[in-house]
Amino acid sequence: MNLKETERLKPGAIVRQAWDTRSCDPSLGLVIGKVHVTERHTAKILGGVKEQRYDVVVHWFNGGRPATFGTRWPNPEKLQNWEVMLVSRAK
Repeated sequence: MNLKETERLKPGAIVRQAWDTRSCDPSLGLVIGKVHVTERHTAKILGGVKEQRYDVVVHWFNGGRPATFGTRWPNPEKLQNWEVMLVSRAK
């Protein structure tokens, strides 16, 4: 998600992994919170240098994203806003 979309993001929204576009069963998660970070950094997914981002805390419904060799990333997980895509807004 871009910065403008993430600014409107509220806890309770449903998101999925942004890079997982071809999966017929994408990993879905619940947004727990977000933090606005203003610092020069390299965006994980985009690879470019950015001046600001949102760190979004997501609780994955399936128990966490798979990592390598049968392990899983921690659940809940802190991700940059570029790494998630909005599925449903919180009301």
